[in-house]
Amino acid sequence: MATFVEKLLAGAIAVWSVLIVSWAGKGLQDTDAQPSVSPAAQVYEGYERPVEAYATPEATTTTITTIAGCNDVVSLAASLGWPASELDTLRRVANAESSCMPWAHNAADPNGGSYGIMQLNGFWCLPNKHWPTGWLQAHGLVSTCDDLFSATANLQAALAIWHNSGWQAWSTY
Repeated sequence: MATFVEKLLAGAIAVWSVLIVSWAGKGLQDTDAQPSVSPAAQVYEGYERPVEAYATPEATTTTITTIAGCNDVVSLAASLGWPASELDTLRRVANAESSCMPWAHNAADPNGGSYGIMQLNGFWCLPNKHWPTGWLQAHGLVSTCDDLFSATANLQAALAIWHNSGWQAWSTY
């Protein structure tokens, strides 16, 4: 019968074996692979600004999947391409709009309510006479307004709106 120390040592060796194999596999990756294209970087339909202006770079850091507060919102925004010079304002607006909560929803706001961290108004994601599928949909950023409850989608959409309208799009600015 194996002792506790022997079992612990065997477990540690097994973990190290897995790590060594996975690290070794890193050198075998296809270096000719083409990068994936984000939905925001796809077909430009001739609107006021090329979609590429709204495309965000691929994040090279760990993606935050849980937002625990405004510091996480700012970190995620920075990784999504928000200018560093705007991060303090973004923090203040996100805190005033939703207390930095991705699930925040104000159904009483006009034009279909406001959604997520930045409380993006339904105006941006609902069909209208100028944008038959919705402004955010036309730019490939969301499929429905409910997508704005995703912290990543909300901050990407907010960045596109900010590029289009500046901070005036938020009443708390």
